[in-house]
Amino acid sequence: MKNIFTIIVMFAAITFNAQTDKEYFDLIKKTAKVEAKQYVYTGLNLNNTELIAFDPVFDQYLKEEGRIMLSKIALFDAYANNASTYSDEQINNLNKNVFKYDLQRSKLNKKYYPKFVKAIGVDKATTFFFLKKYLDNQVEMAKLEFLAH
Repeated sequence: MKNIFTIIVMFAAITFNAQTDKEYFDLIKKTAKVEAKQYVYTGLNLNNTELIAFDPVFDQYLKEEGRIMLSKIALFDAYANNASTYSDEQINNLNKNVFKYDLQRSKLNKKYYPKFVKAIGVDKATTFFFLKKYLDNQVEMAKLEFLAH
């Protein structure tokens, strides 16, 4: 649970401070990646053969997901900094872009599912997506709690 809390705090910091300091942001991204990988690997209980097959695929997945998430984070950051001046049209466009990035993440999961199955089998690939969804939900809840206060 400590790892999940650490990840939540880091993603909340990323969401609202991404433009403040590139070095700090890069450090948070690297730390979040390590924490996420540790959480997933612990949950999957991979043997050495599975780990060797899964690790490069997971790294590529995280890289592609990171590009999508940075775009989505930029939307939230822009909204957080300009919410009081946004017109209805701007908010509508922001929401459409959020839906677009969520769809891209779903497509990414669909793209990587067979790769994960090949690397670690159906059961562990399914478990991966359950673990990932749980982690994503925790991050989203942290962001929502931050916005509520």
